[in-house]
Amino acid sequence: MKFDYDLFMEILCFLPIETLLRFRCLSKTCCSCIDSSEFINLHLNQSLKTNTNRNLIIHELEPKGSIYAIELDSLESDRCPVELHRLYNPHFDTFMHGHGSDVFGSCNGLLAMYNNEGIVLWNPATRKHKTLPRFWGHCYGDYEMLHGFGYDALNDDYKLIIMSQHYMENNIRVMVYSLKGNSSTRVEDLLGYSIIRTYDKRRSVGVLAGGSLHWVVNRKGDVTDRVILAFGVGDEKFCELPKPQMESENICLYVEEIGGRLAICRQWPYWIYEIWIMKEYGVMESWTKLFNFTSSTACRHNLVYVKALCCLRTKTGDEVLLLHDQNSKNLFFFGLRQGRTEKLATFGLPQHNIYSRISANVCMRSLAPVKFQRKELKRTREEKKEKEQRRQKQISLK
Repeated sequence: MKFDYDLFMEILCFLPIETLLRFRCLSKTCCSCIDSSEFINLHLNQSLKTNTNRNLIIHELEPKGSIYAIELDSLESDRCPVELHRLYNPHFDTFMHGHGSDVFGSCNGLLAMYNNEGIVLWNPATRKHKTLPRFWGHCYGDYEMLHGFGYDALNDDYKLIIMSQHYMENNIRVMVYSLKGNSSTRVEDLLGYSIIRTYDKRRSVGVLAGGSLHWVVNRKGDVTDRVILAFGVGDEKFCELPKPQMESENICLYVEEIGGRLAICRQWPYWIYEIWIMKEYGVMESWTKLFNFTSSTACRHNLVYVKALCCLRTKTGDEVLLLHDQNSKNLFFFGLRQGRTEKLATFGLPQHNIYSRISANVCMRSLAPVKFQRKELKRTREEKKEKEQRRQKQISLK
């Protein structure tokens, strides 16, 4: 019987990560196939195409820095409250609990976590992690920071960016770390902008859309002039993106991602006023208002002291907003078009602390590696050569 390698890979790409990890023990051929960069990308693209293999990562910043996960695939089938499962990795549990770590990025199944001591990249599905050096140096005194994590499709690389600004300085220092090159570089400093001072860590996190990371910053010297700043992960260049025409901008603005598109939210401390989505990246006229969310809307749905955690798109294509009722610690899905609220889970014990600090990220379950090793790069070149030889052979047979 003739073994069709390409067909074998196509069949495997429909299997869940847990099954693929067990299948690595079947044979050397099976292990080599599953570990290949070609198959990892094939499986990841299949998950992105079908909107499956997704976890909702709930990160408790206080008091212990625990990380919990909800399987969005199972949630789609029953649409009922679910239990949060705590994720655990003994290798950096001390890193998380000892210094108050923060999940600041999720890309292709990898989570980026930061504290004042360092950064860890973690794949919860494979339980592999990598500790990165402190490539941004030491910041002293009163300063603000922005973080970002994204995939460079042009160079098949993952990059982390940290921007810092001392309150006495006019420039923003920009450091970029390449996972593939295992090195960091300092790109040209940003002038004319200032990082917005905030106690909400989520607003310091770059949102990945259209191949760029995005933040909302101020123009230097004008605290009311908010700007959407974009950083191209591939070319490492900065640019401004146009904002939608809002009635008032003197309220908190922050960016989100919905279904791969850039979105911007206008908010007052505990109320989401409105959400806009950029349907065509970089085009001002493509900004479209999704919905308004007022205090009367919140009261009608029994949501008091509500905080928005993240936006996402369900398997059925509906846009939803993940809300956190900070009095009861309940998590809700709020349908942006239907205006319907569904209870998702109860996060922790009820506390009367409206400043409860938790964050949320959507994380794809994938086989993405946390390390680029020389043998992996060599194997990638060999795989491309073998694939080209098979293609040429098929052409000759025709």
